[in-house]
Amino acid sequence: MVYVCDNCGALFSRTDKQRHCPDCGKDLIRSANQVERREFISRMAGLLQKKCADHPPRFPSMVETVISMVDCFTFQLPVTALQIDNSLVVELWVEFGQNADDWNDLTANVWAVGSDRQSHQFLMSIHLPMNPKEVRREQVDRIFSALSGNRTFVDRLLEFVTEQLSI
Repeated sequence: MVYVCDNCGALFSRTDKQRHCPDCGKDLIRSANQVERREFISRMAGLLQKKCADHPPRFPSMVETVISMVDCFTFQLPVTALQIDNSLVVELWVEFGQNADDWNDLTANVWAVGSDRQSHQFLMSIHLPMNPKEVRREQVDRIFSALSGNRTFVDRLLEFVTEQLSI
């Protein structure tokens, strides 16, 4: 999520809800509007381009490359399931796979996509024990079960939906 400080004008991005500006420390921050989000993305792209221009191109060596297999599933959730009286339906994307750093870990990253298909937000990661004999369908079922009733998931989804309804 991109934020703007109404005190010093700082633009910054955080995955969790912010209450204070990292530059001036004031609590005069708000979610950035569409124009401010574009400006932030443009600035970040410029910084990345400058950083890349300072170094000659480097091509990966197969010795350094780690290949991971990632699967994905999506589902739609009407906001009425969150006790919100609205016809909005949120699409959720879950990317999952064996953690490259810990092969005993099944990691799933959960994203919410807005009805405008433009806005999306990372909600959370889930880590479950890896079962090498488990087929993908069973992994999906376990991940889906872990999301069901997960308070962090519900809270972050509620924040996303509230933001979508205010746009």
